[in-house]
Amino acid sequence: MEVRPEVDPQPLKQVDGILPKDEVHVWQVDLRAWDKESDSLLELLDAEEQERAARFKFPAPRNQFVISRALLRRALGRYRQIEAREIRFRTTVNGKPHLDQGGDLHFNLSHSEGVTVFALARHRQVGIDVERIREDTNALELAERFFSPKEVLWLRSQPAAQHIPSFFTCWTAKEAYIKAQGEGLSLPLSSFGVLPVVAGTSSKLHLEVYDDPEESSRWSMCQLKLGPGLRAALAVEGEGCKVRLGQWPSRGVDAK
Repeated sequence: MEVRPEVDPQPLKQVDGILPKDEVHVWQVDLRAWDKESDSLLELLDAEEQERAARFKFPAPRNQFVISRALLRRALGRYRQIEAREIRFRTTVNGKPHLDQGGDLHFNLSHSEGVTVFALARHRQVGIDVERIREDTNALELAERFFSPKEVLWLRSQPAAQHIPSFFTCWTAKEAYIKAQGEGLSLPLSSFGVLPVVAGTSSKLHLEVYDDPEESSRWSMCQLKLGPGLRAALAVEGEGCKVRLGQWPSRGVDAK
């Protein structure tokens, strides 16, 4: 299913907390710009999150965790009109995080080297994934292990120079669907396929759950253009949804 009526994301310029039911808001965070703020942001996390942060052995992954969770809390707090510290999470049996007593607000988060993204929607499950393209990836070998036959065939049909970027296009799309759908690792990666509708010219993605056409039609999917060296994808429950994309405000002007 295609994201309709607008496929390419529209700009999102301020964190005003207004989220119509026919929109999905995606915020992109430059983690490097927040690196020096990680200690102060730690105060926004709850006790369990602070304990998790303390278990990291190296600063970079610790800061990524702290900054991502703290700014997600700020975003959720703004959309729910409560303080970031008041946000409470719970997880499903398959590990997908939700808001505790969050009502109609759904969210999902992903991060890769130097970047975090989170998606928010009302009355719709969402899933998002971002990956930094790694040039040492053995794209064809990994595809043979984890992709469906249709996806492998598509990847092999791409020019050799595009094998690695195309692999990450497909991988992020599959991850976004898994995260939105909520079954986690219990869902075989080869049981469904997600491919660009027209390679290289459109952000549209086509989902095919091979033994469940009804499930295939339950989701809208698209690629997100976040910058050079990155691949990202979004899965949204339902149709007729406008995607809006913005850069999280810089230090000193972001939501409190």
